[in-house]
Amino acid sequence: MYIKEEQLRKWVKGNASAVDFLLIVMKISHVWDDLIDKDKSLEDDVINHCFFDALIRLPRNEFYRKNFDHLNSIMMNSMSNWLISNDLEREGGDLQLNIAFILRSSYVDLITQSALLVGGQAWASQVGREVRKLTHHERFDGYLRALDEEKKTRQATAR
Repeated sequence: MYIKEEQLRKWVKGNASAVDFLLIVMKISHVWDDLIDKDKSLEDDVINHCFFDALIRLPRNEFYRKNFDHLNSIMMNSMSNWLISNDLEREGGDLQLNIAFILRSSYVDLITQSALLVGGQAWASQVGREVRKLTHHERFDGYLRALDEEKKTRQATAR
């Protein structure tokens, strides 16, 4: 799921460095997901830019540097949840897929927490409700359809 820059800007009250931080992290997350899922062919330039962002741009981002202890812990948890969701998806089963559906989008906690840092708890709660509704707009049925297509693509690529 890609969230528009203008929406991010609203959620972080116009903080340009926070917007840049979120855009970098979302781009890295999506490329990583595509590499693992093997459902999209990625050009070398896309991969190279992603690694540059991860190793150079992200650590230099002013908002991330200022709030490193808070945001890095959220990132670590989001990554762990994403890895767990991948394992649960591959196990299959109703319970596993229900859990994976929610866990896989833990990266949006970075948006909520960025909103907290720029606007306080009440603002973060409002943003959190909005971002979760947007993130899960596909609903569980849509997620299952997308997961099925992803599996078919991965199987076709493996042949």
